[in-house]
Amino acid sequence: MSAGWDWAEPIRQKHFGEPLAGRYPLERIEGDEAYWALHEVELRRHFPPEVFFNLRALSGEDGKRARARLAASAGGQRLADFWVARDGERLAAMFAGHQKDAETYRMWHTIVHPDYRRRGLYGEIVQRVLAYTRELGFDYVVSEHAPSNNAVLIAKLKAGFRVVAMDIDAAEGPSLNLRYFHNEAHLRAYEFRCGLARLDERLVGAGFGAMPLLLDQLQRGPAAEARAPEAPPPADGPAE
Repeated sequence: MSAGWDWAEPIRQKHFGEPLAGRYPLERIEGDEAYWALHEVELRRHFPPEVFFNLRALSGEDGKRARARLAASAGGQRLADFWVARDGERLAAMFAGHQKDAETYRMWHTIVHPDYRRRGLYGEIVQRVLAYTRELGFDYVVSEHAPSNNAVLIAKLKAGFRVVAMDIDAAEGPSLNLRYFHNEAHLRAYEFRCGLARLDERLVGAGFGAMPLLLDQLQRGPAAEARAPEAPPPADGPAE
């Protein structure tokens, strides 16, 4: 991790310094290559095989050079965390996450060894990551899961994550996209978009575009909708 993230180290230790469930010490792994190598040796055999595609490999050397240029232009190095929880010499759990942008942290990979399930480890990992990202200042925590992964989806929803999208990725297949809102006002905006009547003063103050029209319609009642201006037709006329 670059020196630019030195300020985050005390926060990292605050939230991950104590053993998981008071019993399983956490060890930070430096870099994704070492993390995935350990995963393949220790945990891969416990889970069914899956097929993915390495789209970066398909893009060739030109794509590699383009990504490097974009990363350098963004400036700095993104925050990335790789952790393992051990029970003596045994590996109990692994989890990894990284910064997507200035607002968003992604829970990328979380896995618990079958022998250590039903001990609350997954739920505690989620809560620690949420506390960690809240203190770092991220607005959102996101994750993507197979639509059939009921156990993880239920655990994330119980923790306060919301469903925000369904995605079909060429590399990984279908995913249900979840988001946790650290900012209560952002959560209320999401809930309003989902149909909950919670248009409070903060949302109104942050509204733009047709917000004045919406407020006028709410104040005047149902009859206002009939008097609202119609959207103009496309420039080339209606489709045949």
